[in-house]
Amino acid sequence: MSFRRVLDVAGPLCLASVRPFKAGGVIIYEHVLNREQTRRHVEALGRWFDFIRLGDLPHRLRAQSKKPFCLLTFDDGKRSNATVVAPELKRLGVPAAFFVVTGALGSNTPFWFDRYWALLAKLRVVPKELDLHALKQLPYSVLTARIGQACARHGVEADLSNDDIRPMSWDEARRLDQQGFSIGAHGHMHAILTRETRSEAFENIARSLATVRQETGEPSPAFAFPNGNYTPELALHAMSCGAGAVLNTEPTWVDDTFPLWRLPRVQLFSDHGRGVIQFKLALAATGRILNNPDGTGRNYRAMRRFRDRASGNSDFYTQAAADPAQAASQRALELPQ
Repeated sequence: MSFRRVLDVAGPLCLASVRPFKAGGVIIYEHVLNREQTRRHVEALGRWFDFIRLGDLPHRLRAQSKKPFCLLTFDDGKRSNATVVAPELKRLGVPAAFFVVTGALGSNTPFWFDRYWALLAKLRVVPKELDLHALKQLPYSVLTARIGQACARHGVEADLSNDDIRPMSWDEARRLDQQGFSIGAHGHMHAILTRETRSEAFENIARSLATVRQETGEPSPAFAFPNGNYTPELALHAMSCGAGAVLNTEPTWVDDTFPLWRLPRVQLFSDHGRGVIQFKLALAATGRILNNPDGTGRNYRAMRRFRDRASGNSDFYTQAAADPAQAASQRALELPQ
């Protein structure tokens, strides 16, 4: 029996065993899918979860329900999200939120990570200074310069004729909004914000949220951190700039014990089959087995302890609701000035 076949059997059994003991639901995030993959993921999730809109999330976190919820989100704003994924979701009657990198939409410029994958495809092995983990430790300006120099040196560029690489336009984003999908902010450029100075990170977040409002005519309902890296200070700054919720990449289920400035999401990949999806969500229910894709491993467990300590301080949450920026300053994980 193949490993995939084992997961096809074990996945539903594992998820069935944990679901009765879990409140709330899951927020899923993806990047690019084709139509068949979109259908497969919806079928795998729809058996166990009620699909909800982003705007329904605060209510569903508080409400008692026999069936857990699933909020589908897609990061970056690739054109195929608008031309392939959204039409299929519309046909299936499934809502979703698309978190867009506001400075990239309509720019005809590839994301730094797509340029990186193009380099890797040509070179097979990248030099040490282009190690992906090392790149993610760099400020955005240094990271993009290093990749740009390597692309020029090796005659490589990401293929913008591929809609899985090309960013969507603002016209396409507005059409998604008009069709009932949610458009959220994902940074103005795809910088890892914990690698930026405090002022640069704050500006990136504020500009991203303001641009969504300017382009769609509506406030951005939420902010999702690029690569998932965040601090409480940055998250609360996003709330103070108008985000109704802030999402990261901590791979666990979400319930009413999570504040709206720290909502976890579980990552799925395009090649995940039904069994893999269900098995992964069963592991995510434990809140401690899966690694966070942001590179911090299982450190979200330490953040859970931070949250639990903070939840014992009602003054903190009262202040966070009234003045998120000031509350963040009291609990900040320091950024460089």
